[in-house]
Amino acid sequence: MEIVEPRLPAASDAPGGIAPFPDFFVVGAPRCGTTALSRYLSQHPQVCFSKPKEPHYFARIDARHLQEADWSSEYARFFAHYHEGHRAVGEGSVSYLYFEETLEYITRINPEARLIAMLRNPLEMLPSYHLRMLYILEEDVELFDTAWGLQEARVRGERVPKLCTDPRLLHYGEIGKLGEQVDRMLRVAGREKCLVLLHDDLVRDPRSVYRQALRFIGVDDDGRTEFPSRQASRRYRHRWLQRLLYKPPVVYESLFEERLARAAHKAKGQDPKHGPGGTERKKSLPLRLHKRLRKWNRVVAKPRPLDERMRALLREHFAADVEKLAKLIDRDLGHWL
Repeated sequence: MEIVEPRLPAASDAPGGIAPFPDFFVVGAPRCGTTALSRYLSQHPQVCFSKPKEPHYFARIDARHLQEADWSSEYARFFAHYHEGHRAVGEGSVSYLYFEETLEYITRINPEARLIAMLRNPLEMLPSYHLRMLYILEEDVELFDTAWGLQEARVRGERVPKLCTDPRLLHYGEIGKLGEQVDRMLRVAGREKCLVLLHDDLVRDPRSVYRQALRFIGVDDDGRTEFPSRQASRRYRHRWLQRLLYKPPVVYESLFEERLARAAHKAKGQDPKHGPGGTERKKSLPLRLHKRLRKWNRVVAKPRPLDERMRALLREHFAADVEKLAKLIDRDLGHWL
C-alpha cells in the first residue's frame, strides 16, 4: 500500500468527454494479488481501468467534505483512455479498504458502486508487505519482528523513518486485521455490492476467480486463459540509488512529468514517439536511463521466514480477527493460523 500523490496528466490531456464515476473499486488488501487481478481486468476490452492502477485519490483528501462534483475534473484524468465501448470503469487503490470515510464517499456518489477485496493469510501477507515498505523506502527496519515491536512507539510519533509519508503504513497489526476491514466494508456498502476473493484461490484457479470478478462488475467473459503472476517481492541493490529513483529531489520532477505525459498520449491512442505533425522524435535519454536504472536496481527477493516465536505471536494477535473474517465470508480459514 503506497499512499502517495500520483502525478496527473496536464489539463490538456484530460478526456474530451468525462468518464463516468467508477462502477467498481479493487479496494485491498496490499500484497494479496490486487495488482494481478487489476492487470487482468485492465486488459479486458469492456473495462476502463485507471492509469495508474492505484491513484489513492480519495485516501489523500478528506472525503467527508467532498461534494458530488469534486471528483470530475482532476480525478477523471486517471481515465483519459475511456471510450463509449467500455461497460465498466474501475480503479485499484488498496488504501480505500482502511478508511471508512472513503468508502462512505464512494457509495454516496455512486450507490451502485461495487467493491472488491482480495485477502490473504496475514502471516504471509505482512512479511511481504514489510518487504514492500522497505523497497519503496517507507520502512527502514530490516527485520520484520523488530518493525513489529516498534508499532506502539510509531503510534506516538517516535522511530518513524524520515522518508515515511504516512506512519499508518507501518501499523502492521492493524493492516493485517482483514476481518475488521471487511466488516466495515460490508456495513458501509452492503453485502450484495461487495465481493471478497482470496489470494489462495487466485493462485490455485485464477480463471475461476477472474470469471467471478467479471460477473460481479457486469462484463462478458473474454475467454482469457493466461494469467501471469504479478508483483514478485523485491529488494534494491543500492539504497542511495533507490532514494534517487523513488523519492527524488525536486530537480528531478520534470522526468516524472514527461513520463506521465507520454503515458497519457499512449492511453489516448497517440504514438508517444511522434509529435503532432507525425514526425519521429527520440525518446528522452533521462527517461530511458531512469527506467533502466529502476530495473537494474531491483532484484527478486523473498520475505524472511517467520521464526516460531514470531509466528506464535501473530497467531495470537490475529486469531479472533481471522475467526471473524471466516464467519463474514462463510469460509473455513483454519489453515491460515
